[in-house]
Amino acid sequence: MNNGVIDYYNTYDEDGRLFRDNSHQIEWLTTMHYFDDIIPASSKIFDGCAGTGNYAFRLAEQGHRVVASDIVPHNIDIMLKKQADTPMLEDIFVGDICACNHYNDHYFDVVLCMGAFYHLDEKMRYKAMNQCLRLLKDGGLLVITYINLITVLHLNLMSRLENISEILKCYREKTLGDSFEYMIPEEIEIMAKKYKLTILHHLTSDGNPFARGADFNKARKEDFEKYMELHLSVCENKNLIGSGLHGLVFLTNN
Repeated sequence: MNNGVIDYYNTYDEDGRLFRDNSHQIEWLTTMHYFDDIIPASSKIFDGCAGTGNYAFRLAEQGHRVVASDIVPHNIDIMLKKQADTPMLEDIFVGDICACNHYNDHYFDVVLCMGAFYHLDEKMRYKAMNQCLRLLKDGGLLVITYINLITVLHLNLMSRLENISEILKCYREKTLGDSFEYMIPEEIEIMAKKYKLTILHHLTSDGNPFARGADFNKARKEDFEKYMELHLSVCENKNLIGSGLHGLVFLTNN
């Protein structure tokens, strides 16, 4: 599985993904809105699936002490180039969040697991969760993202149902057979309950993709800003979480 993930991100523009257009910026703006609201000042943060460091560097700019890791060496190379230009992160390394042994127990105030669950099956998600909680201080903040299976099914269903057999298989196996794994919102809540974690916020970071047509990305800046007001007002509504593409969960272990 790791080789498939690495191959995928070697040719994918992860660095520009969140800023490509209005539709993609929703995820970035929503996540940063919640970070600004909930992460205590001067926190020690481990970004365990940092990608190319977009969140890690922004959080460091805000005065947090940030360590960034990713399983993809290509992503780490991009982060190291950014770090060379503007040194801000405390540490950058290639690492698997399921086996992260670089730091002692309960070292971080905040642990970000934002991307690993896109590629881990249920068994491996629990391995990642164990590592995240090992690294997290008591009363700390754990942030997890996932991709909603139900939305993926409908996004990939062809208009004349030619691939309905593949979609049914995806529903049963929670994957389309590539490097991605999907889950439903209830699963993350079950995980939280098993670990006796408190859910502070559970939301969709980008909302329902079917609500955004081709003209959405051509909207005027002031209209998009008003749309973000709407999105931030409703993104924790369970009806929207169930139809959103990316889920975002803030948990604490106190």
